[in-house]
Amino acid sequence: MLFRTFLFLLISLTIVNPLLSQTENHDNPCPICKDGVHVSDSPYKKGIKTELPFLIAGTGLVGSGFLLQSINTTEAFSENEINNLDRNSVNPFDRPATYNWDPGAATTSDYLAVGVMVLPALLLSTHHTRSDLGNLIVMGLEVGMINYGIALSVKNLANRTRPYVYNPNAPLGEKTNDDGRLSFFSAHTSHTAAVSFFFAKVMNDYHPNMKTGLKITMWTVAMAVPTATAYL
Repeated sequence: MLFRTFLFLLISLTIVNPLLSQTENHDNPCPICKDGVHVSDSPYKKGIKTELPFLIAGTGLVGSGFLLQSINTTEAFSENEINNLDRNSVNPFDRPATYNWDPGAATTSDYLAVGVMVLPALLLSTHHTRSDLGNLIVMGLEVGMINYGIALSVKNLANRTRPYVYNPNAPLGEKTNDDGRLSFFSAHTSHTAAVSFFFAKVMNDYHPNMKTGLKITMWTVAMAVPTATAYL
């Protein structure tokens, strides 16, 4: 779902970009650079030769993820298996997580995972990034594919039990669905990290002379979103 949302936003930006580019004024001072002086344009090397390896890697990783998912023979927990689970068998570092069961926190994590998709839309905020939006969309697609492919592959290789399966307060239906063995690693956290840091890195590369306060705020938000998602 997260990858589909990411792809939808990228397609939407592709449609909107031609309309916005008609109103660009490259003579205006840069509002987010020190003294309004912009010192770097188009910092990335463009071209199919540059992007093709990443597109192939992303496609391969997504394909391998779906392949591993299709051949994964690990079955969901049965009620009897759940009754025989012992949280004391979980290593001491992970054991505290088995006491957590908060549907509200899970919902908030979902909101963060979807809400972070607003960040790439902010690339429309300056004509410097907006003029290269086509290239940035391809880069964003590569980031999304690589992250999603790795997460899906690792989950279906690790088959790690989710902590709430050990929690007697969690509903049985949640414990016995296929998701109960897909704990590692968190797709929500990796997704929010990928989107947040992609946005921050792009803005930083296009605006190396960015105002210090804005730069600190931008990177703080980029770190805070995946951190909060992981905590939840």
